Amino acid sequence: MIADFEMVEREVNRVLTQYRESPKLLHMIRTYLRHLEAIAQRIEVIPDAFHLNTAVGDQLTIIGKRMGWPRCHCVCKTQPVFGFECYGVTSPYQIAGFCEENSDWIDCAPSGYSELCINDDELYRKFLKVRAYQVDRRVDIDALESAVQIFWGDTARVLFTDFRTVVVAPGRDLTVAERNVLQLYPRVLPIAVGTVVRFHFDPMTRVFGFGDGWGGFCDDVWPDGTTLGDEYGNQITDSNWTSFLVEGVQRDSPWMCMEDVRPYDCA
Repeated sequence: MIADFEMVEREVNRVLTQYRESPKLLHMIRTYLRHLEAIAQRIEVIPDAFHLNTAVGDQLTIIGKRMGWPRCHCVCKTQPVFGFECYGVTSPYQIAGFCEENSDWIDCAPSGYSELCINDDELYRKFLKVRAYQVDRRVDIDALESAVQIFWGDTARVLFTDFRTVVVAPGRDLTVAERNVLQLYPRVLPIAVGTVVRFHFDPMTRVFGFGDGWGGFCDDVWPDGTTLGDEYGNQITDSNWTSFLVEGVQRDSPWMCMEDVRPYDCA
């Protein structure tokens, strides 16, 4: 509720002395000035309502439209395919079993296009912040590194680049909401024209290779120790539900798997 009318009294004090004893004139002046100041105060808060860091709902939708990134996009949609889930590895397909309805073999299931809308404001805000790099035409490695960290946090990194391909890695398991919008990430990441983007979904981003910066055999992936777990990701505990801690865990660095999430088609 607007109750502060500093401008009104400031302007009334400018009335000439001979008119200050005219209450009707002063009342009329105050009435009109209050309407003007109320409008001015409402206008002043508009920039805050449409700030990218604080806008929500329709305001954020309007910002997205102005930036050329609406909430809804056309994406490829395929039926569930038969297969087995590999825990810790993100698949672009919806994996199903024999008895699940509408499942089929890969490349045999019909595919089509559907509309995908980003209804979560915080997820949509991340896309708009990354979109700003595209708008500013910042397609250097530093911009891309910042963009992937906006999406997935400090664990994310640019894993590999050459003249035609860029590989990015979230560095952690994606949430369900993040997996649902996989096809949208390559569309908004600041990538130079003619360059394709691929994804490495293993949480361990130190991949096997030769030379500085690459992983090798028996790397210290958890030098401070880690908890024991089974193949399904469940922690192994004792009778008091205390997790077992294993120190000095080593493993071979994983191969870099360049996944294509098919951002524009179902082929």
